[in-house]
This record gives sequence, structure tokens and C-alpha cells, in this order.
Amino acid sequence: MNFFFPNLSAIGTAIGMAKNLLEEESGMIAGRDFALAHAPERVMTGRLLRNIREHDRIIGGIDVASTARAAELYTPVLTKGRIIPMSATAAEVTKTAENTFRDLQIAAVNELALYCEAMGINVYDVRDGIASLKEESVTRAILWPGAGVGGHCLTKDTYHLERGVKILGAGLLDYPQGKESLFTLARNINDFMPRHMVNLTSSGLERAGQKTEGTRIALLGWAFIANSDDARNTPSEVYHDLMKERGTEVAVHDPYVEHYPGVSIEKDLDAVLQDAGAVVIFTGHSVYRSLNPVKMKELTGKMRPVMIDGRNMVDPDRFIQAGWVYKGIGRGDKNTHQLQEH
Repeated sequence: MNFFFPNLSAIGTAIGMAKNLLEEESGMIAGRDFALAHAPERVMTGRLLRNIREHDRIIGGIDVASTARAAELYTPVLTKGRIIPMSATAAEVTKTAENTFRDLQIAAVNELALYCEAMGINVYDVRDGIASLKEESVTRAILWPGAGVGGHCLTKDTYHLERGVKILGAGLLDYPQGKESLFTLARNINDFMPRHMVNLTSSGLERAGQKTEGTRIALLGWAFIANSDDARNTPSEVYHDLMKERGTEVAVHDPYVEHYPGVSIEKDLDAVLQDAGAVVIFTGHSVYRSLNPVKMKELTGKMRPVMIDGRNMVDPDRFIQAGWVYKGIGRGDKNTHQLQEH
């Protein structure tokens, strides 16, 4: 008998809770009567089957035999990927660390974006410069800043990793005394980005001569990832709730998300734009790249509407020239632009 767990996240689950429950319920002994292994999933929304076949597969058994049995199961599925064997706990750490590192990379560029805003420069120019250095054994991988991080994995796996070292490495971790974990600091930065969008909205409305309270906000994008209907832990919800607390009316548009508890999601973009004092782009859906500032301004009915771009989806100059107040994440070069008279 064999048991393979593809999506455990809590470090120590395989050799702890999973093993204990299976032995208790079956009356058998793991490693003697049955094999037990952890094979973490490594898939992205919308790419499930391709990722299963092509990504390298991490296989971590509670012993060598369990690892081998799990490898036998997964090998026929792979078309390009390879099997990477290790212990069950190492597989759990790999899964959580993989997502933690991605979260850390996003936090690094988000912090850089905040710095660039403060210094009056364009983070995307800086990003292009950093990414341009290509040399053997030199990696300058840099991701993209944005309005926040959502989804099922990145928002929790940092805490699984932190819990793992506290339990399995209790009393053994050598780390700067009194200093916050780099990983949880990154998590806090990414959690802050929807709040930064609130701050951009408030300052944009003030610059446009509008009050925050009573203003209608057109929130574009509810899914946490572009061109998807996946809205798990969406950062749009954090923004939505904070702006509601400030007395605004928030109308939500998303071309993919059909339903979400407690939130009305509109498919008609024109209806969402009607009478909106500010338009806030939270998700990088491709449809938002073709927004027309002149038509949108007419729909808002405002003399000076506000565009808050959280994903670098629009051309700032087109909106500024059309009479909008523009503010974007990392766009220090444009966020204090001269107002156009219309």
C-alpha cells in the first residue's frame, strides 16, 4: 500500500500528523507496511496539465523505499520534467521556500517601486536597466511591482516556513538576535501594497479637488492574477474594504470572475465607469490595456477624474493629456505631473 500527498504545506506533516493518522487508522506501520511520500504540486492557474507534465517533480519519502515508490508513480506522467528525490521534510521545505522566494522577489521590486515614487523616477526604467545585465553565472532576475499579492500559496507559505523552523529547528537557529525574518518582512511589504493603492487614491482625489467620502470608485479587476477567474485571497478585496470604510462607493468590474461572496461583480465596464471619481486598476487583465481615456472621461462625467494604475496597464501621458489625474505604482516620474486644463 502506498500513500502520496501532493499538496501538503505545513512542514513536518508527512513524518508527523499524516504518518500518525494513517498508522492509527490502518493498523499498519509506515515504511514497513506502506510507503509514504510528499510530492508537492507546482502548477499555475490555467496551466495545470502542462505544468504537471513538464515541471520537474519533487519527490520526498519518509524513507528511501517510499521515495522510490512515489517516483515510479510520477515518472510516466512527465514529458519533460525530471524527478528530484529528497526526504519528505525537505520536499515540504522546498514547496514553502519556492513560494517564499517568489514572494520575496515581488516584495523587493515593490519596495523599489515605493522608493522610485518617492525619488520622482520611473521604476520600470530602473527595472529594465537591472534586467539588462546578462553574463555567464550572473543572474539579475527581477519581477514586476504591483497592487498586491494574492492566491492560495504565496500568501501563506512564508508562515508555514517560519512555523517549520520554529518547531523542527527549535533552539538551533542561528540568526541575528531581535531582527525580523527577511521572509515575513517581505510578506508585510506585499500585504501593504493594497493600502498603498488606497493612499494613491486619496492623494489623487485630493489633487483632483474631490473628496474621498461619497466618491464612486471604479475598481477594475477582482481576480488575483491576470486573465483568470481565480480570486482567492485577492488584494482587490483589501482595497475594496478599506475604501468602503472611508465612505466611498466601490463598483467592481472583472471580465472573468462570475461570483464572489458579499461583492457584486459587473461585466459591463461602461456601467462601472458611470459617475466614477476614480478608476483603479488592480488586475492586469489584457482588456485593460485598451482603455480609452477620452471615452472613459465622458462616462465618468467628471471634469478631472483620477486614474490609479496598479499594474502599469495604461499610458500615463494619454490620460494626463485627456485631463485625468494620474498616479501609478512606481511612477514617480508621472505622479506629480502638471494638471492639464480642459
